[in-house]
Amino acid sequence: MIRDDFLESVLIKAWIPQDDAFGYFVEQAEPVLNDRVITNVTWQLDEEQLDTFMNLAAKKADESVIYNYLCSVIPNYEEFIWKVYDDFEKMYLDYFKEFSKK
Repeated sequence: MIRDDFLESVLIKAWIPQDDAFGYFVEQAEPVLNDRVITNVTWQLDEEQLDTFMNLAAKKADESVIYNYLCSVIPNYEEFIWKVYDDFEKMYLDYFKEFSKK
């Protein structure tokens, strides 16, 4: 999955050792990324679109159905979502850099 590969690449850039604890760091970063994605997506939707999106999520619709819906309602969805990922990466690496100084 793209998200898993993305998180692993961010952690590698942060110089997290690829040892037994690596999975722990992925598990800790994943909900933060998910929250950031959901927040940014919901900001792009009007009330009706948000209701549809929430219904799809509540019904646990297939990821491809949700993806296709978001592509239909958010202009340039691919560019949009990669910007969200890029912003997350910058935030994570900046935070890790500051944390490492302490």
